[in-house]
Amino acid sequence: MAFDQKQVRQLRSKLKQANIRSRCENGMTLHYLEGWHVISEANRIFGFDGWSHETVDVQCVYTKHNGGRYDAVYTTRIRIVVNADGARIIREGSGTGESSAQTPGQAHEFALKAAETDATKRALMTFGNAFGLSLYNSAKVDAAEVDAQIPKANDVPALTASVGTTGNDEAVESDEQKCNLNGKAAVKVRNTESSGNASLAKPLTRAKNPIDKSVLTFGEPKRIRDPEHLKFVAKHRCVVCGRNGAQAHHLTFAQPHALGRKVSDEFTIPLCSKHHQELHQHGDEKAWWSNVGIEPMKIANELWRMKRQLAASRDAGQDSGMVEKLLGSKQT
Repeated sequence: MAFDQKQVRQLRSKLKQANIRSRCENGMTLHYLEGWHVISEANRIFGFDGWSHETVDVQCVYTKHNGGRYDAVYTTRIRIVVNADGARIIREGSGTGESSAQTPGQAHEFALKAAETDATKRALMTFGNAFGLSLYNSAKVDAAEVDAQIPKANDVPALTASVGTTGNDEAVESDEQKCNLNGKAAVKVRNTESSGNASLAKPLTRAKNPIDKSVLTFGEPKRIRDPEHLKFVAKHRCVVCGRNGAQAHHLTFAQPHALGRKVSDEFTIPLCSKHHQELHQHGDEKAWWSNVGIEPMKIANELWRMKRQLAASRDAGQDSGMVEKLLGSKQT
């Protein structure tokens, strides 16, 4: 065997719960390791100069200019070479990546990086559990993983119990909290009491990040998810033409762009399907609003304030005239 005993132990070691991430995709909860962590583990186990990777093949399989955005999809193949006791161990992995961005350069760059990261993780995964081998079992999480994720009795208060939703009724949610870990891979609390009562264990979601990134030196803006506010916005008429049956449009310029994440739900205004589609096809949202003569941020802020006030008072009649005055002559 080319690897020494220490490396073998590291490759077979259990994954720590803190390093496992989750996301929802096509109605399923997927568990994975982040790319930076996998590369860090390779440096730790093989040594900084003990392994290398190269791109064997890369192809752009799809690209399209969609209104004001550019879409790109890449496939790639990565080869990993590990030097162990004079031997060269070679593994390969393939991956895909897709992106949608405001410029063609960003779309291709993000998609290519995602494909390379995906392929690198798949290649390293073949070396063992340290790189998430057990997570590729779609049927269930490995028993060792489950044991590692079951909280101790004194850890239970730090976790939040699932309430059977997608997490949208939390004011601020992380990507990991969007999925209710209620499927086959859900981890349940074992009943630690010795009473004869049946276990009242509940499925758990991952604990919230205790760090409020919005208050850091280089703060990250909060992205609030409030489905009730979106329904409230959609009940109003289109701010451009006054049609009923509006949709809640997110103002893309209200917060810095984040890959795959919309701006906070507080920055939404009502638009009919016609003007909603027209805005997305225009590309430059600020210019579009300037052309129609509307200040969308003012409307969004007022709707957000009204919804908070309405929720506190439970008096639906309070917003009857305020929105009409705010939207002015645009609603007919």
